[in-house]
Amino acid sequence: MHPDPQSSRPNGWFSRHHRQGPRPWRKLRLGFLRWRQTVLANPHTARLYRTIVGGLGTLIVLIGLMLVPLPGPGWLIVIIGLFIISSEFQWARRLLHFVRVNVEKWTRWIMAQRLWVRWTIGALTAAFVAVVVWGALKLTGLPDWVPDLPIFELLSLR
Repeated sequence: MHPDPQSSRPNGWFSRHHRQGPRPWRKLRLGFLRWRQTVLANPHTARLYRTIVGGLGTLIVLIGLMLVPLPGPGWLIVIIGLFIISSEFQWARRLLHFVRVNVEKWTRWIMAQRLWVRWTIGALTAAFVAVVVWGALKLTGLPDWVPDLPIFELLSLR
C-alpha cells in the first residue's frame, strides 16, 4: 500500500503552506483587486485612477533616470516605475517585456564570455561610475563633513 501522503510529506518550505493555511497576503491582494474593480467600474474614477498611477509611475521613472549615472539602483528604480505604469497601460507592459528580454540576453552573453572579458567590462563600468562621481563632486564640491585627505587635492576636489 501507499503511505499516507500527509505523513510522508517532507518537512520544510515545500510543505509549509499546507500546514499553515492560505498565505496572509492573499486576503490583502484579493481585497485590493476587489477595490480596483469597483474603482474601474465608474469611468470617472477609472480615469482618475489611471492618471494617478501613470503620474506616480512616471515620477518614479524620472527619479530613476536621474539616478542612473550615479552609483546605486538607478535602473532598478526605472524598472519599478515601469512596473507601476504597466499595471494600467499596455504600452508599458510591452516596454517592460522588451527590457526584461534584453537584460536576460545581455546577462547570458556576459556569462558566456571568458573571465577576462567579464572583468574588463566590470572594470570599465567601475571606471565610468568613478568618473561620474568625480564629475558630480567637482560640480557640487565636497561636503563639509568629509575629512581633509591628500587624495582630494590630487583629484583636484579641494
